[in-house]
Amino acid sequence: MAGRWMLTALLLGVGLTGAWRSVLGEDAPPRASIDRTLDGFHEAAAKADGPRYFSHLTEDAVFLGTDASERWPRKEFEAFASPYFKKGKGWTYTSTERQVDIEVGGDLAWFDELLTNEHYGTCRGSGVLRKQAGQWRIAQYNLSIPMPNPLARDFVERIRGHAAGDRSTAVLYIVRHAEKGAGSDPDLTAAGHARALRLCRLLRSAELEKIYATEFKRTQQTVAPSSTHLGIPISDYKAAATAALAARLRADKTLKAALIAGHSNTVPALLKQLGVKPPAVLDMESFDNLLIVQLRGGAAPTLQHLHYGGR
Repeated sequence: MAGRWMLTALLLGVGLTGAWRSVLGEDAPPRASIDRTLDGFHEAAAKADGPRYFSHLTEDAVFLGTDASERWPRKEFEAFASPYFKKGKGWTYTSTERQVDIEVGGDLAWFDELLTNEHYGTCRGSGVLRKQAGQWRIAQYNLSIPMPNPLARDFVERIRGHAAGDRSTAVLYIVRHAEKGAGSDPDLTAAGHARALRLCRLLRSAELEKIYATEFKRTQQTVAPSSTHLGIPISDYKAAATAALAARLRADKTLKAALIAGHSNTVPALLKQLGVKPPAVLDMESFDNLLIVQLRGGAAPTLQHLHYGGR
């Protein structure tokens, strides 16, 4: 009876677990084709192969990103991502576990998978595939970051405050300047200017109100794209006066969000003066640190230490 059920499942194209596939010695054809589609989709992104990446999507496909505002119809997503791909910049998500359900006798399937990413850790992808002209293509892909339940309540309150425009909480996006040239007051290198643009794109939905940079060209140039794009002038502060800047930020009760560029030695000093313990230690050769500090009224500030080396 069990053997007859396995044979029926194979003929109907129902996705079997890895254990059953090892018994059969082969994959069920629909599941194998779906795995090739999803694996090829991720591989093309990692290799920044735009044409191949978008060939895995249906014409009416939708990509849902981790931010609630990220609902990308295929044409819009292609317009956004293609410039990155053309510069050889992709993103790497590796599938570690995948579940697939296939409509019996049909051309529709849905899936969910766990992914690993260098910067975002464990992520989840889910969505729908549609079979077209004998090929499975992705009609919807939803990328999310699963949250441990013990952290959910605090994070939900932060989301509610953000959505309601709670100005009792200030969010500070603090970065070290991007890659620089040689000299006492060098300009950014080509890689540094590219990183500054990446920072601008990353924070495009952060609702920045103020932008701060030290008196040096490398910090000014790091935030210049964000300043130009948002129409926010750069407020200078002295690199040696981080205590004054910290006091200014704490005293500003109307501030919602600010971008601050500093140096490998001034950023940890600023964090400490803001009350964040322990302060981050920045490698002299590292330029992709993104430190997010939340000042929440009388509560202790919080720190998230992220990286923005890629997507």
